[in-house]
Amino acid sequence: MRNIKLSLFIFLVFLLQNCGDKDISDVQVSKKTIEIQRDFLLSDSPELQIEILDTINLEATENPPISAIQDMVFAQNFFLLLDRKQGLLKFDNQGNLLRKIGKMGEGPDEYIMPYAIHLKENIVLVADWQKRIVISYDLEGDLSFSSQKLQGHPISFYENDDSLSVIQETINGNKEKPRQVLVSLIEPKTLEVKQWEKPLYGYNSNYTIIHPIPRILSRVNNVDLFYKPIIRGDISSHNATDTIFKKEGDQLVPEYTLQFTGFDNSHQLGINHVVMYNSFVYLRVGYDNRSYHVIIDLENQHPIIHLRQLFNRDLTEEIIPKPLDGDVFYSILRNESGTEEKNPLILLYRLTSSHN
Repeated sequence: MRNIKLSLFIFLVFLLQNCGDKDISDVQVSKKTIEIQRDFLLSDSPELQIEILDTINLEATENPPISAIQDMVFAQNFFLLLDRKQGLLKFDNQGNLLRKIGKMGEGPDEYIMPYAIHLKENIVLVADWQKRIVISYDLEGDLSFSSQKLQGHPISFYENDDSLSVIQETINGNKEKPRQVLVSLIEPKTLEVKQWEKPLYGYNSNYTIIHPIPRILSRVNNVDLFYKPIIRGDISSHNATDTIFKKEGDQLVPEYTLQFTGFDNSHQLGINHVVMYNSFVYLRVGYDNRSYHVIIDLENQHPIIHLRQLFNRDLTEEIIPKPLDGDVFYSILRNESGTEEKNPLILLYRLTSSHN
């Protein structure tokens, strides 16, 4: 009898430990469906009104060449810009370089592949994808702390109330064993990683390149929303259904189903870029080797507008509206004159349409 009780106890422990690993998205379907029709993408869209609030020109004489912007953070009197070649740079609001923070290298106070930044009071956190650590500096450029090596490669930060999370991805992935995205709490001052043995949650993704990775995106109606493909086939295939998830306990469960209708299933179809803010989500939909840019109202569960250009330019990843504060967005515009490449212009603006 003692052996039976012991075996039963071990089985229950094993079952509880593995409940958190089950991909609940495979067994649950969202009750909220947003339909995106092919005719909507091909039709005329309401005119988009742009209210430009400010511009920042990075062409000051002392500025280094800015060619590959990875991330940006704005404060009241300055902003931080992470360039994949130059590293972390601090500018005043007129676009003048104030100082470099940290530098590229393999030393303990250096970063090899800085991927994301987060500003907390007077400390800036840098996620080093290559080293698998988070490094923090004060605004004068002095090293503050360095975290232990993370379980995955850090790709972004997410702040919710008083907690800060660092999002990580595993490096290897294939159809049989896709990479995993992990989320762990981190203390922003000491960089102590909490819940070290078991991250908050993880989920699989078939993506096998660094950039179009699933990330925590937004908080809508006090719910943390996430994006990842629900269809785990070839990412170049026709995916007529996609999903936005929410966190429920230690699981990700479907919150919105994106249903693409009227599309020719012999052509490639899928989402290859997502930006979410407040109750709106921006999608770059790839179909038949073309890109379509859609803004969706999540609260009313329908698409409201599609963009073909912004500022009379094709929508690249730098031009795509990125949330800044409240209803303010920013975009990065580069020289298109065909002459010598110049540093970009940063535009701060509001977007409105006939749907407001």
